[in-house]
Parts: sequence; structure tokens; C-alpha cells
Amino acid sequence: MKTKRIRMIVLLTGITAFGLIATDLNAQRPGKGYGTENGPGRGPGMSDDCIIPSLTEDQKTGIAGLRTAHFKKAEQLRAAIGEKQARLNTLRVAENEDPKAIDQAIDDIARLKGDLMKERENHRRSVRALLNDEQKAFYDARPGRRGGGQQWKGDNNGPRGRRNHGMPGRGVYCPYNR
Repeated sequence: MKTKRIRMIVLLTGITAFGLIATDLNAQRPGKGYGTENGPGRGPGMSDDCIIPSLTEDQKTGIAGLRTAHFKKAEQLRAAIGEKQARLNTLRVAENEDPKAIDQAIDDIARLKGDLMKERENHRRSVRALLNDEQKAFYDARPGRRGGGQQWKGDNNGPRGRRNHGMPGRGVYCPYNR
């Protein structure tokens, strides 16, 4: 009788252990590691899906020059936003809050973010001006935003509205539109 009870306890403990292991393995979502897929944080950083078709060497050179100039301006704006954000954080934790200074810092951050958005749009227009009609149609159809152009979709991404990683035509990092 005692032997049957011990066997039953060992059997139930084993089943529980396997169940916990299987549950833990099932909780791991796919696509979170560093694989060979294209997309943000994966692969060479530029997939074949986002390369604008039939670019001439002059167009490639022009786009590369525009990207370099855009990156310089954008990084300066991002650095300025970071400085203003740090100043805002300092003002928020100060012993004696100054509401006017906090409001001014918020206005400065908003202005700089607007300038960054304008710079991105100006870059997009400059790149687009170098393209022919077929290339423009392809360029306009690609999301190509920083971070892979991922968008929240409520219906097709499971119960929690996860981002759409690695789907064809989406989540592709395109350096021409950054």
C-alpha cells in the first residue's frame, strides 16, 4: 500500500514537472532573438524588399548624400531633444518647482520634435525628387520608417495586439526612408 502511494506521488510529481517545463517553453514567443531574418535588429539591416527598383548609380549616390546630410541634422535635433528632456526632468524633481520653466521646457521639446518631423519629411521629398514615376510608386508604397515600419493592428495580431514582426510587406527596415 505504501509502495503504491509513493509510486503515485512520484508519477504525479513527474507529470507536474513536465507540464511546467512545457508551459515555460510555450510561453516563449518566436522572433525575439537575433536570427537571420530581415527586419529591425536582424540580418544585414537592409532587405531586398525595400531596395528601390532600377536605381541608377547617380540616383544611389544622390540618395546616399541626402541620407548623410539628413542623419547629421536629425542626430543634432535628437541630441537637443535629449538635453531639453534632461532639463525638464531636473525641473520636475527640483525642490521648488517652477511651472513657467517646466512649461517652457515642454514647449522647447515640442518645437524640436516638430523640427525633426519636418526634417524627415523634407528628406523624404528630396529622395522622391530623384526618382522616376515607377520608382516613386514603389517608394510611396513602402512604410520604411525607423524601427521597421511596424504598426499596431487590432485584428490580425492575436489577442494582445502584438506588433507584426516579419510579415511579408511589413516590418521591413528601409534605409532610403529613414
